[in-house]
Amino acid sequence: MHLSRRGFLAGTAALGATGLLTACGYQEETPTQGAGATWSFTDDRGRKLEGERPTRIVAQVTAAAALWDLGVKSIGIFGPSKLADGKPDPQAGGVDLNAVTSIGNVYNEFNFDKFVSLNPQLLVSVMYLKDQMWYIPDTQTEKIDKAAPSVGVRLQGLAMPEGIAKFISLAKALGADTETPAIQAAKAEYEKADAALGNAIKKASGQKVLLISAQKDTVYIANPPSFATSRHYLNKGMNFVLPEADPSQGGYYQQISWENIGKYTADVIMYDSRGGSLSLGPDELGGVPTWAQLPAVKAGKLIPWNNETPFSYQRFTPQLTELAAALNKFA
Repeated sequence: MHLSRRGFLAGTAALGATGLLTACGYQEETPTQGAGATWSFTDDRGRKLEGERPTRIVAQVTAAAALWDLGVKSIGIFGPSKLADGKPDPQAGGVDLNAVTSIGNVYNEFNFDKFVSLNPQLLVSVMYLKDQMWYIPDTQTEKIDKAAPSVGVRLQGLAMPEGIAKFISLAKALGADTETPAIQAAKAEYEKADAALGNAIKKASGQKVLLISAQKDTVYIANPPSFATSRHYLNKGMNFVLPEADPSQGGYYQQISWENIGKYTADVIMYDSRGGSLSLGPDELGGVPTWAQLPAVKAGKLIPWNNETPFSYQRFTPQLTELAAALNKFA
């Protein structure tokens, strides 16, 4: 099933272990530095790339942000990188938006001519459904495929640490040193924050947590195991409220009317915080009567949730810290 804007985008505009990596087709290797360096890498579609290592990389913004934090810098990006007010989108992570060329900032927007003008040697995108490259328009897949080799990184069904491990493997293959002091320090901070979150989850174990992505006319109940962030929280023992019906669109969401939101009893609500056309936050939902009547809303037990967090220690750690602080406060 195609993952549409009313699917993963969530309620969209309508809204690391070696064994794991091997199983996913990733190859460990020690990159050869210097001019003429070669590489060999098999992506999650089973495509094997080899030969001269690419340096001119165009990447979907989630992938670009993850690789950027590992020392692999793209020359071009596509997908949400700037908000309507011109500020960087959180999905862009640490990418220097002044140093890259954007070839599309919204879903289904991909400027092929601009892409080709960058003389790309590699395209990288994530995949939330089998073999479907995220933010690559179906109508352009064939010609984009002919313009440059590509790597697809499957994220469906993975927890955040597993996704981070995948990008570390890809960065290594692309010649990056993923053991720099900065990266090691970021990993240590992540492990510290993750341990603190584990303690907070235990402290708040009696509280039920609901994940949503909201629009004025509808609400999407998120399926926690389907998203890398919430799957990690689930693995750590968070007590999530699950959708009552089998989620549509690849298992990510169940769409319901606001009239039926009351059947999902929860002590805490984690809401899609991407904002803009993707989702509405608490301030924007004040006019929805059934929202205002929810116990978690009345109690102020609301926590922002970004389901497209870049897969790096640097981007995930602040979310762990924020979530732990909120749970400790609410417990």
